[in-house]
Amino acid sequence: MSKERMWEQLNERIGEMIDTFPGIAGCCVKSITDGHMISVNGDVEFPIASTIKIPILLQLLMRDEKGELDINQMVDITPEMIYPGSGIITYLEGPLKLSILDIAILMIIVSDNTATNMCIDYAGIDKTNDMLRSLGVDNITLRRKMQDTESVVNNRENVGTPDDCVLLLDHLYNGKPSQGVSEKCLSILRKTKSSLLSRVIPPEVPLANKPGGMARVRCDAGIVYLSRYPYVVSIQTSFSEVEPEDQQNFILELGSMIHSVMAVLDSSNDYGQGIALLNRVTD
Repeated sequence: MSKERMWEQLNERIGEMIDTFPGIAGCCVKSITDGHMISVNGDVEFPIASTIKIPILLQLLMRDEKGELDINQMVDITPEMIYPGSGIITYLEGPLKLSILDIAILMIIVSDNTATNMCIDYAGIDKTNDMLRSLGVDNITLRRKMQDTESVVNNRENVGTPDDCVLLLDHLYNGKPSQGVSEKCLSILRKTKSSLLSRVIPPEVPLANKPGGMARVRCDAGIVYLSRYPYVVSIQTSFSEVEPEDQQNFILELGSMIHSVMAVLDSSNDYGQGIALLNRVTD
């Protein structure tokens, strides 16, 4: 079928773009509908910055489901718990009390460093990695908290591959590790946030994702809920020789091209007839 050729062409186009990136880039795209998958440098290990917060969130929700943690427990946030950098907690004044759930939401929608480090404490580094291995996600590893520059210098980095970021999100879409946990996790990941993928996916198309960015590193991974042809995508870069804006533009261009093809597949039959156009065009 001509759909197969569309996937072959998409593979070629992704490969060409990744080959021209001034640094290292990797990408994995998988159709949830029929399982077609493209992986270009998909097995390369990248620092995944804030995308690591997906498994942290998942582990928190799993602990809650098992009764090991009450996600609705209220927590006093004291000055010694606050970390500088991204987010909003560091800028708030006065006594602050939030539920663990709201702390986790802040970790996802504004990448709050204080919230993230609190979530890591509740989730547990080793337990989060054990959870990932139990799902067959062997190439995403949590090693450090946010703003831990000593660990960064000594290569104790939070890492993942594009393939395994897609695998983890595919598990969530399919109700793993449990239907309740996966639905809750995805509902939080679908909350509005500033991200690279959200800049190229039309606002009417639901998106569950978590971007990330550090020096010489940019990434984003998410599920794009096209009505007939939903897909999972992960794009990652490192060792960038260009400025952050150019690095982001690369991901925007690659993500836009991928979505353009997937949107055509979403609105066409297996032979390329535009289903959405049937009411407007006749033989």
